Amino acid sequence: MLISIGTRSIPKVTAITRAFSRYPELWLNNEDEIKYIIMPKEIRKDENKGQQTDIFSGVSCNPMTLAETIRGAKNRAKNAYEHAAERNRHM
Repeated sequence: MLISIGTRSIPKVTAITRAFSRYPELWLNNEDEIKYIIMPKEIRKDENKGQQTDIFSGVSCNPMTLAETIRGAKNRAKNAYEHAAERNRHM
């Protein structure tokens, strides 16, 4: 099973890996192991706003509103899926 993690936060990555290790019935029937892909760190400086923007979320590294937070989460999930699909094609 290939799991693409759309965050680089160590506590979140730890929680995800622990959760999957505690429920082997979710993946044992399909494959012998779990492979994790963590999104690479790509940040650019937004000169207009004076903030850093995360490439994978498309929002500020420190979102200021709930709408921006939700948009960033959706973008990260979509990009994590696409990143895993692209890497899986090359494996």
